[in-house]
Amino acid sequence: MPTVKAGRPGESRLLSVPIVADRVVMTAAKLVLEPVFEAQFTEASYRFLPKGSAIDACEAVRVAANQRRGWVFEADVRGCFGTIDHDALMAQVARRVVDRPVLKLIRAWLRRGVLEGGVASPTGAGTPQGSPISPLLANIALHVLDEAWHDEGYPCWECW
Repeated sequence: MPTVKAGRPGESRLLSVPIVADRVVMTAAKLVLEPVFEAQFTEASYRFLPKGSAIDACEAVRVAANQRRGWVFEADVRGCFGTIDHDALMAQVARRVVDRPVLKLIRAWLRRGVLEGGVASPTGAGTPQGSPISPLLANIALHVLDEAWHDEGYPCWECW
């Protein structure tokens, strides 16, 4: 059941609010998959973390500045949840998950679409906003940025 969430003035976005049974399955999948993916994420990246906040990120920047670190990379990925490419995300998930039924389930969640005025509209991109699994899926998609940053020769904070 979709819900509209107000954004910036004059903007709104649809939220896909799953029914209780779907929320239970998504939460169970998240509990199993999150440790698998969190193990590869760098400690220096402040994503949609279960433990962490913008205040924690600001504190990390303050500490880095006091240690005379040369740079801090900050980005605000506008519209992240609604624009994640399904195929690219599934390719990243498949790097760590080989269980085909789990991959099919995640793909089904991504393709589910939204119901507006009694008409189902498929989504070509984005994660099911408002669902328990969305923050993890966004973290998986955003991890590609961390990898690219590292591949360009920029060290991660914990390597300093």
